[in-house]
Amino acid sequence: ASDNSAQQLRDYSTIAGMLLALAVLAMTVGLIRSETAGDLRTLTATGASSGTRRTLTAATAAALALLGGILGTAGAYLALLAWHWHDLGYLSHPPYLNLAALVFGLPVVASIGGWLFGRAPGAISRRALE
Repeated sequence: ASDNSAQQLRDYSTIAGMLLALAVLAMTVGLIRSETAGDLRTLTATGASSGTRRTLTAATAAALALLGGILGTAGAYLALLAWHWHDLGYLSHPPYLNLAALVFGLPVVASIGGWLFGRAPGAISRRALE
C-alpha cells in the first residue's frame, strides 16, 4: 500500500508540475509574441496564413517546453546525485513514465496549445505606440 501511495504522489506531482510549467510557458510565449508583434504584422501583410503564424507559435512553445523539460530533469537529477552521493542505489529505479511525460509530453501539449490559442494580431495597419 505504501508503494501505491508513493506512486500516486509521484503522478499528482508530475501533473501539478506540468500544469505549472504550462502556465509559465504560456506567459513566456505571450511575452515573446508581444515583442515580435511587428514581425507578425509584417507576415500578415505579406500574405502569411493564420496557419503559418500558429505554426510559429506552436514551434516556439514546443521548443521552449522541450528545453525546459530537459534542463529541469537534468537539474533535478544533478541535485539528487549531490544529495544522495553516498548511496546512489536510491536512484537506480527512475520513474520512466513520469520523466517521459515531462520531457516528451510537455512539448506535445505546449505545441497543441500554441496552435489552438495562437491568435492573429489585432491590427496590421498601424504600428503599436511605444
